[in-house]
Amino acid sequence: MKILTAAELELTCAVAGYAPMDVNKFSVVDRRYALPTRNFLESAFSAALWSFQSFFDVLRWSEEANDCDDFARLAAAFGQILHYLTPGRPPATALAVGELWYVKDSGENHAINIALCGPTPDDVVCYEPQTRRIVTLSEQEKSRTHTLRF
Repeated sequence: MKILTAAELELTCAVAGYAPMDVNKFSVVDRRYALPTRNFLESAFSAALWSFQSFFDVLRWSEEANDCDDFARLAAAFGQILHYLTPGRPPATALAVGELWYVKDSGENHAINIALCGPTPDDVVCYEPQTRRIVTLSEQEKSRTHTLRF
C-alpha cells in the first residue's frame, strides 16, 4: 500500500484542481495517508458501506436530516474504520479518503468524497456516497471546491 505525507496529499489535490479558495477550508489532520485502490473503492468498500447503511436504515436521502453532507461524512469515517481494522495496514496512517464540498454546475452546493488512489494528480478520484460510484467533476466544479477535509 502506497503512503503519502500530509504535504504530498495537499499538493496532489491542488495540482489536480481541488484547491479551496480559502486555505482555512483545506483540513489535513494526519501526518501520513495510506492510498486505497480504485478497485477497493468500487468493490469491497462500496459493498461494506451499503451493508452498513442498510443495517442502520440510512440509505434514503432526507432533506437536511440525511443528505449529501451526511452521506459524505459517514463514508469518510467508515473508510477510516475499515482501514483501522485491516490486518497488516501500514502503521500510523489514515486512509486517504476525505470529504469534498463544492458547487455543482447546476449551482447547487454538494458534498461527496475525494480519494487519492495514487501519488499523481491523475490518481485523485471523486466518490458519490449516495450511489456508491466513482464520479467525474467538471473543471468548473473542481475550481468551485470550497471545503476539503481529510
